[in-house]
Amino acid sequence: MSHRRPTGLFYTDTMEPVPQAEFGYGGPYGTFSLVRYIALCNRASKRTDAEIRVITWYCGATLLDPRLVNRTLADIGKDLGFNPDALSRMIKKLVKDRLLRKSGSVGRSPFFEITPYLVFRGSGYNHREAIKGWNPPHILGLTEEPEAYLLVRPAEEESVENNFLTQIHRAARAARAAQSA
Repeated sequence: MSHRRPTGLFYTDTMEPVPQAEFGYGGPYGTFSLVRYIALCNRASKRTDAEIRVITWYCGATLLDPRLVNRTLADIGKDLGFNPDALSRMIKKLVKDRLLRKSGSVGRSPFFEITPYLVFRGSGYNHREAIKGWNPPHILGLTEEPEAYLLVRPAEEESVENNFLTQIHRAARAARAAQSA
């Protein structure tokens, strides 16, 4: 006698099928570790607000379109309101802590990517492969390993990008407020 695995969920009292939706993540999707991000935003991580802005920019750019991170530090600094020297110092610190790494260059202009332990865009298999090439980032104050990632489906509209980044900034402010309370 072979045991068949049930193909659906059923209510135990009525044995009626539980309604289910199809998997909604067709096409590219991204993973975002809220536990690691909140740990980075906490005071215990000793990250400056400027560093959090840089990390947030790389998270959003990676989720929307990984090619967006292939810009010069001068261009990224202009978007974030930092001069290239200040941004370069922050990037060096983030590289040292394994949150960013050099991903290429054009001439003398280096490009950086963010750790897949924090954010990644692509299939689950590609995510596992990307993690193999990184050591976990150094995050002071991270007391537990994340159990789950937030799945984010990139959208085509500009307003969704701003909405996503706004939500990330809200989470950071809430974490800092909770830490100081």
